[in-house]
Amino acid sequence: MKLKRSWLAGLIGLVVVALFSLTTLGGPEATNPQLKPAPTVPAARQIEVGMHIKNIYNLSLKDKTFSADGWFWLMWPESIQQLIEANQIPITELVELVNQVESYDAQLEPDSNEPQRLAGGRYLQLFRFSSKFYDDQQNLRPFPFETLELPIDLEVRPSQFSMGAQGIVLVPKLRPGELQGDSVTLNGYSVQGVSSSSAIHSYTTSFGEDEVADAGDYSTATFEISYRTNGWAAFYRFVLPWLAVMVILLLAPNLEGNLNDLRLAIPSTALLTLVFLQESAHAHLPALDYLTFLDKLYLFGYVVATAEFWLFVWSTNLISRAPEAEHVQVMQRINRVDLIYQITTIAGCITILLLGRGST
Repeated sequence: MKLKRSWLAGLIGLVVVALFSLTTLGGPEATNPQLKPAPTVPAARQIEVGMHIKNIYNLSLKDKTFSADGWFWLMWPESIQQLIEANQIPITELVELVNQVESYDAQLEPDSNEPQRLAGGRYLQLFRFSSKFYDDQQNLRPFPFETLELPIDLEVRPSQFSMGAQGIVLVPKLRPGELQGDSVTLNGYSVQGVSSSSAIHSYTTSFGEDEVADAGDYSTATFEISYRTNGWAAFYRFVLPWLAVMVILLLAPNLEGNLNDLRLAIPSTALLTLVFLQESAHAHLPALDYLTFLDKLYLFGYVVATAEFWLFVWSTNLISRAPEAEHVQVMQRINRVDLIYQITTIAGCITILLLGRGST
């Protein structure tokens, strides 16, 4: 009967572990409600955009920023050139780097004072840029195995280009190998790929033009380079210390039940160690409103260490109160419960590693 109760307790423990893993799963990132799909417009209302990112550096996960420099170019037809001349729009104000931060230290220089007229009747203007950018869509749920998409957003600037006026749309043109420059590698990350996209940025204001429909809608083009952390490096640096503590917690019940002082010291020491390890891992991360994959591991470690401490308190009291003649039977009972705890812990580790990692 006692054996059945012990296995029932183990089964309940497995259910609790599964529920714990499921409740710590992170939901998908919410899409930006201010971005709408870019409409299809005639070529007379399109500005083609190209980009070459030479350098990416100063990545800060804590500030959600990175620095980059390189070139981008705009190409437009005669109809838009007439609009530029009629409204006397400066070349440097055709577009802006919308996710740029600390503009006092930024550079945006046109390659020439006037756009170059091409043989086909279109116009070409090259710009050189250097600035710090903000990564608003940074997702650190899979940390330390995260993937980063570092974006540079270009947006039409003059009100004459808004969707409430002439409706000029930026169309990104990304040729193979063109976006990625020679010095875009980041320590601890490998380049996964590049991408480009276009959308309509719908501001929550009409910028004073209340009687004009879509006056707050502007076309934007985004160029991204994707990075992924080195899996083995991340494992050695962040997961292996957690795993070492978990192995100690897993082996602690193998100590004889009468070694009370030693058994009680292990889970409390392990709990403090897990706290310090997690604090160290979060030193370079921002304050987050969700659990990362590493947080799930440490949260599970806290549960395991606390449960083990309770188990050892129970076993200590049980053997202390038992008569001398019953010590052998009590030790056998403690060993059975310890085994169930170890099996539950192993199952929990596998569950949180599979479910927790798969949810990010």
